[in-house]
Amino acid sequence: MKRARFISLVVFLIVISSGTLLFAQDSSSRDPSAAEIVGDVLWVRPLGFIGTAAKALTYVITLPIAKSLNREQEGKEFLIEDPYYYYFKRPLGEY
Repeated sequence: MKRARFISLVVFLIVISSGTLLFAQDSSSRDPSAAEIVGDVLWVRPLGFIGTAAKALTYVITLPIAKSLNREQEGKEFLIEDPYYYYFKRPLGEY
């Protein structure tokens, strides 16, 4: 009985998640609205700053392990550079 519930739950989640792509819009060809810019300035950028700081701390903590595996550049790109460019270098209102 538990297995049947689990399988039906997984199928349900797959069906629900695949439907979200139908409502996606291509926002690359239009200018962002004022609400998108305000939301970006008031919510996304400050949360991005906090997240980038937390990821930088994670990078520093895991640096000895990454160095021993010769993966410090990949960790730096993933935990510091990618979030930095997303939150601070992209134009306002463009997600």
